[in-house]
Amino acid sequence: MFWTAGLVLACAAACQQPESSSPDLLRLHLQQELDQVVARNNGRGGGVLQVRIGPIWEAWSGASGEMEVGGAPMDSGAAFEIASTSKAMTAALLLVLQEEGLVDLDLPAATWLPPGTTTGLLVIGGHDYGPEITLRQCLSHTSGLPDYWEDGPYVLPGINAFLFDYLAAPQRLWAPEEILPYVRDLDPIGVPGGAWHYSDSGFLLAALVAEEVTGLPLQDALRTRIFEPLGMQDTWLRWRDPDPARPLLSHRYEALGDMTLLRHNSADWGGGGLASTCEDLHRFLRGIATGDLFQDPSSLEQMQAWRPTGEPAIEYGLGLFRVFVAPGYGHVWGHDGYGNSFAYYWPERDATLTGTLNQALGNDWWPLLRAAVEELGS
Repeated sequence: MFWTAGLVLACAAACQQPESSSPDLLRLHLQQELDQVVARNNGRGGGVLQVRIGPIWEAWSGASGEMEVGGAPMDSGAAFEIASTSKAMTAALLLVLQEEGLVDLDLPAATWLPPGTTTGLLVIGGHDYGPEITLRQCLSHTSGLPDYWEDGPYVLPGINAFLFDYLAAPQRLWAPEEILPYVRDLDPIGVPGGAWHYSDSGFLLAALVAEEVTGLPLQDALRTRIFEPLGMQDTWLRWRDPDPARPLLSHRYEALGDMTLLRHNSADWGGGGLASTCEDLHRFLRGIATGDLFQDPSSLEQMQAWRPTGEPAIEYGLGLFRVFVAPGYGHVWGHDGYGNSFAYYWPERDATLTGTLNQALGNDWWPLLRAAVEELGS
């Protein structure tokens, strides 16, 4: 739901090569940066940031603001909705299923879905490309499918028919199959395998395939193949899994509105429905970076088969962005999401940088990552 990685460009040019800071200065500078960024939320959304080097060393972890408006102070160990950062986990799940021989990313998603599921999803010049869309195209945003959140035609300025119905019923629990008819009525982007276009619709299809081949609900497929092997005890699919008692879930805002208790966010599902913590996001990134999650080294290579997105210095693989930071710093890779959640890995220092601002509008997570990179040096 609404990718934010393009916002990094305005900040990336400002990065300059620093001298390494002492641990005390690192804590001071990053807390100051976090406080400044969270202050832009105007009291709607507390933020967290965690920086880890290697598998163990926590270079810094901090929090700022409140868990919810008028609530307790934000906790650095709090859970938060990670939105489109979930796409990295859905993509990793499909790669694990490919290793198990249950799917082939180069075959059409229709291979495993009930008849008619993909029919009419992408009709161009009288030809129905829906049944031809492969899983790899779904996970790399090259399916040609329009995005059911943002693409036209529009019934109101900037609001398509799905978004209109979504906003009209904030407590509706959406089933993924209910969203597909809306996709059929959207303007096609292009033929499968062509231009890169960010689309949650492809991740919806990929998650449906995961359920079909495993015989499990998406949340259980993720738990058995991703969360449990990596020791991610505090990650769950909201509105399908019950919210745990601990860790407490901090609240995510869209301007003045609290999104956290609105069931219509169930529509994000395989493209953005998870909640997690900084610690679990660290475990996930490490599991990918070290290859511990995969049995076949080519799975990591496939996730990191980068292609241009049309935004300078930003590329995409399978469920992962790669973003050029600045000369001397190299790239970070990972994902971010609506609400300013982020989970990125910095290969140059074997570092994970994770967190959230819990505010979807009027703010940007990138200064936090940039500040951490500057403080750590290269």
